[in-house]
Amino acid sequence: MTLVEEQRVVQHQRTWDRIWTLAPYGLLGVACAVSLLNATGWQHQSVTLVIAAGLGLWHWWFVVAHPDWCERRTWLMALYFLGLLALTTLLVMRSSSFQLFVPACYVLAFVTLPGWYAYAGAVLAGAPWLVVPETNVPLTLLNLATVTPLAALIGWAIRAMEREADRRHEVNTRLAAALAENARLHEVLVERAKAAAAAEERARLAREIHDTAAQGLTGIVTQLEAAEELSPAEPVRDRLGKARQLARTSLTEVRRSIEALRPGPLENTRLAEAVSNTATAWHEQHGVPTEFTLTGTPRPAPAETEVVVLRAAQEALSNIGKHARAGRVDVTLSYMDDLLVLDVRDDGTGFDVNAASGFGLTALRERVGQLAGSAEIESAPGAGTALSVAVPLGGTR
Repeated sequence: MTLVEEQRVVQHQRTWDRIWTLAPYGLLGVACAVSLLNATGWQHQSVTLVIAAGLGLWHWWFVVAHPDWCERRTWLMALYFLGLLALTTLLVMRSSSFQLFVPACYVLAFVTLPGWYAYAGAVLAGAPWLVVPETNVPLTLLNLATVTPLAALIGWAIRAMEREADRRHEVNTRLAAALAENARLHEVLVERAKAAAAAEERARLAREIHDTAAQGLTGIVTQLEAAEELSPAEPVRDRLGKARQLARTSLTEVRRSIEALRPGPLENTRLAEAVSNTATAWHEQHGVPTEFTLTGTPRPAPAETEVVVLRAAQEALSNIGKHARAGRVDVTLSYMDDLLVLDVRDDGTGFDVNAASGFGLTALRERVGQLAGSAEIESAPGAGTALSVAVPLGGTR
């Protein structure tokens, strides 16, 4: 049930409650009109009308003006109902026309009295009929024995419907609250998902920039520094050519990273050839003997797996060029049953793995971790460095 429908039901219930509280005035007015038509004396009739007006004020004060008393003030409602019966009995004794008002007492018993008090009120509601002048008391009691249970049954049915309506209203209220809470939690989850996606995208861009532009710029700086150290007699054109080529390659890689495409070396070649070309280019740039070895039978791998392995080779060679002062480098790519393994070893200065830090290694571990793979580094001062990256050939987790 929607909120609008629920409000409509509540408004409908309030309307009926208002009708039940005002209905006695209609019966009281009809009884007064009939009494005036049958008037025997104006003085007697005037007193009767004053009592009827008092009954109307009594009902207005206790029920119409203070509707919340019906649910919270049991003793006040008991006082009201006794006063109602007393005034009704007095009116019936003065004019039999007010028998028309007696059925309202049955209705008001269930409107104003809570719980089982209403059924006791229904039993007393027919009492004014017993004081009607020249009434046949045994016959009236017999009629009351029939009317009272019927009135009680109708009152019980009405209350049962009201309880069911209240229960549905409570259930709908709880459901609306639960839906509102679910909507709020959904918004929170969406916002968190957006934040996580943004963070992941920033991390991806950071890794791409580090693996492309940063490494390329490092190579350019290395070539320019080497050119500056050459004596005037030595040609610098070769060094500048290499720097220019690195700049062009880096620019291409940055553009591809921005477009979220596969790295250039993998666009039209297999992974083994791309890693071999990377090792050859690094050898030409640094002049360090570099050997590439392929073991196993190359098989197609998911694009993200090949990208991670290629980036790992680029990162390892870049770190060797910057820090290792190596005399030899070995790059091995191995296709196993369900693993793709890259090993990069050098005989350089080495380092303390526990003390090492840097974005490159962190980004590498993040990349490999996303593929349920592993990245292990073995090194020690003066003992060279060995990097081993293993990723499942099946791709991501």
